Amino acid sequence: MSLNEYHNDIRRLINKNKKRHGYGGFLFAYQIGRDEIYDPSLISQRVYHPRNHGDIVRIASGVSFAHDQLPKETIILPKLAQIIALQRKYGVTHAF
Repeated sequence: MSLNEYHNDIRRLINKNKKRHGYGGFLFAYQIGRDEIYDPSLISQRVYHPRNHGDIVRIASGVSFAHDQLPKETIILPKLAQIIALQRKYGVTHAF
């Protein structure tokens, strides 16, 4: 399976559950700080501990490219268990 399908499923997970009470138990809110607007991997490190989930941060913030500035707002991120489950489903190991 492809990386694109993995990213689409992450986007679907966020969009499907962000309006549910408690985000359906699959998501949580995170406020992007001033020091994080140019580095999605820094948010990944602070939230998930490894820096390799910057792609998830970009998807959640609606940013298309790695060099784009992140909006300084609250974003909704999937919990690590959801990311790991989708990585296993799609055979994704490192998806910067």
